[in-house]
Amino acid sequence: MSILLNAEIRSELGTLASKKIKRQGLIPAVIYSKSGNTNISINSRDFSLQFNRDTALTKVIELEISGKKTKVIAHKIDLDPVSDHPIHIDFMLCEENKLIKAQPKIKFINQDKSPGLKKGGFLHIVARKLDVLCTGEKSIPDFIEADVQPLHVGSKFRANNLTLPEGVKLLKKGNFLIASIIGRGKSDDDKSATATATATPTASTPAKEPAKAGDKKPEAKK
Repeated sequence: MSILLNAEIRSELGTLASKKIKRQGLIPAVIYSKSGNTNISINSRDFSLQFNRDTALTKVIELEISGKKTKVIAHKIDLDPVSDHPIHIDFMLCEENKLIKAQPKIKFINQDKSPGLKKGGFLHIVARKLDVLCTGEKSIPDFIEADVQPLHVGSKFRANNLTLPEGVKLLKKGNFLIASIIGRGKSDDDKSATATATATPTASTPAKEPAKAGDKKPEAKK
């Protein structure tokens, strides 16, 4: 289900114009498309509501501009460094029969069942969102699950370990790192090395032969 927001075309561009728009409770934004870009402004409160619900990057938004509805999805959201409120948005136009880019969050599941985390390891997260291509509006996932149940200390979770929903594929190529388990505890390789060292007998230091009768003791130096 898409989100409906009102938007207005903005003709004044530049830093001063953006500041003026923000003082009016609006957010400057751009809709990018192959046919040309459109500069708009949207209500700050309405968009922030969706942003705070974590739906801004995974839901198609219908922008009503001059009585006409345009489907877009947020591609990039710039935040204020102090307040963390959205201050500029890049939208991508959602065209029919075209792949849609989205950024769903990664949801790490079964952390309570991971042997590495149970033994005191720490889940080091490298990626919290994924850039994906979806075949349509209905195939955009709210999140993508990453099952860390099999992971031990020293194990890594990579892109190839993901189970992607139907109609979704990764935009980034390669088996890139998503998370790993680090910290206290021993990895399986460490355990094997310890077990091997324990099982292998160490060579003992040869004992000195007892002195034989008739052997002369070394004279003490004067």
